Amino acid sequence: MPTTTKARHVRVAVLPFEDMRGDKAAIGRWQHYAEATVDQLIPAQCSAADQVTEFLTYYLKLVGFEVIHVQPGVRLTSGMADVVLTGRIEAYWSEAVTRFAHTELKASNRLAIDLSNAADGSTVRTTEGGAGASTVIFFDLTDLEHLNSAALSERLERFLAEVAVKGR
Repeated sequence: MPTTTKARHVRVAVLPFEDMRGDKAAIGRWQHYAEATVDQLIPAQCSAADQVTEFLTYYLKLVGFEVIHVQPGVRLTSGMADVVLTGRIEAYWSEAVTRFAHTELKASNRLAIDLSNAADGSTVRTTEGGAGASTVIFFDLTDLEHLNSAALSERLERFLAEVAVKGR
């Protein structure tokens, strides 16, 4: 993932994303091979909205943006950021289906993103979706995390290539 030249000297405030999914607790499922057992996957440490917000903050820093992660309830002050990013989670799901001698993994997500230019108030609204699939011999839950991160990263990389901050 290359650092973007667009990132130079652009301060991005990332506001918490809102989870619009019907079932906000679950983020996936794991179907076992020999049994009809299906485990529901739930976030271990924080909500799906927190996971997405933290991922976007991390990703934008990784590609070179100056990022401010705005905590819930904190108000932005003038000059704090050049761009404000927020949005809604419309889909966020991962699943693992264990078969004979392998596990099939799938991850999909869809985010409605609002990106506002603090200087002129212009806003870009878009819905970005990502998906990925892979097969592993020995399954670990981190395999799903990596697949979901890759699906999000791929779409964000394309989105950032298409958008420009006016005046920068």
